[in-house]
Amino acid sequence: MDDQLHLYNAFANHDLIAFEHVFRHYFPRLKKYASHFVSNPDEAEDLVQDTFVQIWNDSEKLNRDKNISALLFTVLRNRCINQLKRHIIEDKYVSTQIRFQSEELYHISFNHEDEYISVQEQLNKELDDLINSMPEKCAICFRMKWIDGMKIKEIAEKLDISTTMVDKHLSRGMKIAKEKVPSRHLLLLLVLHSL
Repeated sequence: MDDQLHLYNAFANHDLIAFEHVFRHYFPRLKKYASHFVSNPDEAEDLVQDTFVQIWNDSEKLNRDKNISALLFTVLRNRCINQLKRHIIEDKYVSTQIRFQSEELYHISFNHEDEYISVQEQLNKELDDLINSMPEKCAICFRMKWIDGMKIKEIAEKLDISTTMVDKHLSRGMKIAKEKVPSRHLLLLLVLHSL
């Protein structure tokens, strides 16, 4: 118990050495635990890191009667459950939007004087036009992320730029996309293109 009290006091005083000791000791077990909730190892790692950040930030309010291990696993469990809830809400939103957009697609008129263009060809053309309207680096990052399905880290490595720069290009690209395409159509455009 004295060790626990010492750790809590060290945390409350923002003792980096004590924090690092606890981090190194518990991180592998916590990551494995989080992996039971989420299948993506990067997401599990993020949840564990967020748990440590939360405990570090709330160190002065910690319940000193609780075992440090129990505290870490409890905070992580709650974060994992909240993450799962977010995934469920996002999945429901996306499926609802796809259903609405699919219904809209049935009402698209193909009364063009040109030859018949399939919906997929039309979507590809609209997406290409949208991406081509972006600044060069922005367009490259946007295409790699949303068309090629690459992760931000992969894009950064391929283009030899920082992940922060990739985020900035993607954010700018999304801003341009939202200005040019209504958000409900943009979602459909990106989702259907990836099918």
